[in-house]
Amino acid sequence: MEANEISLPLQTDQQVKKKKPVEIHNYPKESIIQYSDSERSYTYDIIKEGNYPHATYLKYTKGQKGFRIPDNYEVKVSLRKPKTRQVVRCMIKYMEKNPVYWIYYGDKFQYHVKSEKSSSNAACLYAKALNPEIKTRYSGPHFFGLHLEILQQARDIHQRATVLKSFDNLTSTGQNNRAKKIAKSISTIFDQVTAKDCHSDDNLSLKSIEFDIGNNSFYLSVNKENIEEIKHKARAAVQACDKGQVSREGYRTLASISQDLPREWKVSVEKRDITREMNEIIPISLINILPGSDDFVNSEIHINDAEIVHNMQQSIGKGGRRNVVDILKYLIPGLIERKILDVMNPKIHLRISGDGRNVGRKVKQVMITCSILDDIDNLYRPENHYTIVLYPGVEKYETLNNVLKSLAMELRKLKEEGFKDNQNIEWKVELYFSSDWKFLAMCLGLNAANS
Repeated sequence: MEANEISLPLQTDQQVKKKKPVEIHNYPKESIIQYSDSERSYTYDIIKEGNYPHATYLKYTKGQKGFRIPDNYEVKVSLRKPKTRQVVRCMIKYMEKNPVYWIYYGDKFQYHVKSEKSSSNAACLYAKALNPEIKTRYSGPHFFGLHLEILQQARDIHQRATVLKSFDNLTSTGQNNRAKKIAKSISTIFDQVTAKDCHSDDNLSLKSIEFDIGNNSFYLSVNKENIEEIKHKARAAVQACDKGQVSREGYRTLASISQDLPREWKVSVEKRDITREMNEIIPISLINILPGSDDFVNSEIHINDAEIVHNMQQSIGKGGRRNVVDILKYLIPGLIERKILDVMNPKIHLRISGDGRNVGRKVKQVMITCSILDDIDNLYRPENHYTIVLYPGVEKYETLNNVLKSLAMELRKLKEEGFKDNQNIEWKVELYFSSDWKFLAMCLGLNAANS
């Protein structure tokens, strides 16, 4: 043996085993952590993992190892001894940048001790509260679980993951995620307050949260959206836009300043759904129009909506037609319910009207409509005149003769035979024709009104 070597006594396997602490856990999937060493045995149930404060005022335990002391930490501790088993609840919170320690004990944790000195002092106060005569000493870091390596690692991981950037330095996805996190926290606080201060029969619910971060406004729905309510609002917006002749751009501007209105894309989707549903009930068939005159329309503009003008320009050479019978079948149930029509006297007075309109300065369109004269109170409302033929072009006999062939055949059949509705009720139809002198002259095949 060399001079500088020292002979050490051999250690048994039992002695080595006693010196090695053991942590048994499946954290964070499970909150239970079991710890044992040669002197003690604890079971920890982590209630709040806590976090380490900023380094400028982070405190450490005394001793050689100096464990970091977390903030907002709460744990239920079970102390196992040969003859006794004690269960306590420990809490650590920083107050005025210094940690304060609480230990709650008793059958329902109704008693507690508090220390602003150290975890060991809090454990000592707890031991004295149980039995002032017995001089039991606990290791504060072990009593509170400050030594647990898995908790230290978990806090470090979360600490790195939660380094906050300023809102302006976040991506749009990050900004939205932060706003959602704020809304979720507010929703949790709302649930806690209502559970504490409100009766269970009050049926309170938080529907939405609205707030600003800098120049960014956020409006978030908290609970699961009511699909029926959303659909109803979107349909109401479609109806308002149609009646008020509000363009998509106009509605988009309104929706941007009022979060209560459905988003424009939802309204657009609902409008397409309504169109699809109506096309199934009242199909639209295309009509080929004979080549017409390219005469420049230089007269009064009746419609100046850019979207409508564009659609009309794309539809030149094509026309649309709907069957009168399909329209009547759709309207009859409502008219019967309002007592406009009588199933005991199944007769409908139908008016056919036609006229030409200017769309912008480039396109003219011709429209044929029908209305039910029996509904006298609503006869002059635009929504009660139903389009049966629509095509771009000028009022010419040749075009009208081509476009209205199928309509004329349908009207003749209606007048002579009537039709059956969806309830197999046979209806008779009396026809009436209404138009201005120019359109009437064209329908009669006259070259001009004075010819």
